[in-house]
Amino acid sequence: MKKWLILFVCLAMNGAVQADFASAEEAFKNQRYSEAFQQFLPLANQQGNYREQYYVAYLYLRGLGVTKNDTKGLAYLKESLKENYHPAQALMAFLYSQGESVPMDKKKAIELYKKAADQGNTSAMLNLGVAYYQGDGVVRNIPKAIEYLEKIPIELQPVTGRYLGEIYLASGDADAVSRAQRAYRAAAEANDLASFMALGDMFLSGQGGTQDAQKAVLYYTYAAAYGYIPAQYALGVLYANGKQVPRNMVDAHAWLSLAASQKYEPAENALQRLKEEMTLSDIDRARQKLIDLQKNVLGKLESPFKQERVAVQKEAASARIIKRRRR
Repeated sequence: MKKWLILFVCLAMNGAVQADFASAEEAFKNQRYSEAFQQFLPLANQQGNYREQYYVAYLYLRGLGVTKNDTKGLAYLKESLKENYHPAQALMAFLYSQGESVPMDKKKAIELYKKAADQGNTSAMLNLGVAYYQGDGVVRNIPKAIEYLEKIPIELQPVTGRYLGEIYLASGDADAVSRAQRAYRAAAEANDLASFMALGDMFLSGQGGTQDAQKAVLYYTYAAAYGYIPAQYALGVLYANGKQVPRNMVDAHAWLSLAASQKYEPAENALQRLKEEMTLSDIDRARQKLIDLQKNVLGKLESPFKQERVAVQKEAASARIIKRRRR
């Protein structure tokens, strides 16, 4: 009877720990970091709770919900590492790669990334792929970079598609452009804003097979509307130059002002040159345009892909109607 009682108590305690962990993890995911820290800490102080130790380490090292403390953070992280926990390996690898909280050691970073990647950690796979692509801490090896990056579901790590797109384009293979476009699109579908701009670049240059400045503007505008500063600058330059799209100094001024307000130096310089060509009336209209953008565009646009799907559906519906009329 006593053995059964002990087993029941242990199971009950384990269930309580699991419930506490789930509550703390939910607080962490919802960025309630102070609450998460307070819940994780007592669990992390129990031997063998490597998940909780990882979270406490992360919060200490990043100064989230608690005062930043590298010494305490590293102590908890090392405890988690003893259990071969792959998020802890990936985090320690990142610290070594950046020389953050620990002396920089690229070799140790790569070793830990590989251990975490072998357990399916997508962050480690991404960083390994990028390391091989850039030759950072390892001998540059493009096939190896592709091997790691292509294992990662792009919806989990959207930036993966952007790196793959760059690699494919640089390869010069016969199908490089189409592969790059697919990779950029997958990343953009997962809302990687830089990939929207990369797609825009391809349409602007005709690299995707068809030169389409309006489509480029569509992709640039979406990225710009959600805060991607290089896209705001690119739009401003497009409208200011008036080569691929009709020149519009008012729109150019508005987009460049938006990027310049965030201390983006190329936009600051371009805006200054543009002002020299504009009248006071033009500048007043540009300021009003900026207000309109902030009120009606920023953070409010539908994805270009959704717009494309709606257009395709309308075209298909029209075709069906015409077909029925001809019968």
